[in-house]
Amino acid sequence: NNNIRFVTKMKTNAKYRVMETLPTKGSTSVLSDEIIEFTVYATHKKCPHPFRKIRYYDAEKDKTIILLSNDFENDAQTIADIYKARWDIETFFKNIKQNLKIKRFFGTSRNAVMTQVWIAMIAYLMISFYKFLHKSKQSVQTLFRIIQVNIFERKSLKDLIKYKFIKPPGKPENNQICIFRF
Repeated sequence: NNNIRFVTKMKTNAKYRVMETLPTKGSTSVLSDEIIEFTVYATHKKCPHPFRKIRYYDAEKDKTIILLSNDFENDAQTIADIYKARWDIETFFKNIKQNLKIKRFFGTSRNAVMTQVWIAMIAYLMISFYKFLHKSKQSVQTLFRIIQVNIFERKSLKDLIKYKFIKPPGKPENNQICIFRF
């Protein structure tokens, strides 16, 4: 058991028996809260424990969703809220997966890999938070590129984002030493 709880959408074709109907405590979005058990032999054999079946109305999407959970401690509204938050969490991790472009690791030890992942996540979260604070319409990836191109410029992050990019410095002046000649 390990005290692991889940919340998922219930399949529409599931066969079950209602063991008990729980009160919904005056919630406006929770339509019903029931304790069920599966009745099909194979399903009941795999899942012999009772579950909660919660029907709730999602006003944002204007549809009724039926949830299945093994959480008997939280109230039905909390379980519905967990399910709704799940999509935001999945979107967050999808964005991190797409945007944390770690091309290679600079070390092979567990500590080196975890440190690099944490640094990339912190950078991503900082840029995401900055984007949120300043209500920027640009993607996090675009903001990363702007910062990368202008990393050594003495401009504020706000200016970089506001003006989208700063032109790289021009040709070196005569008083600079040119090390490489092509």
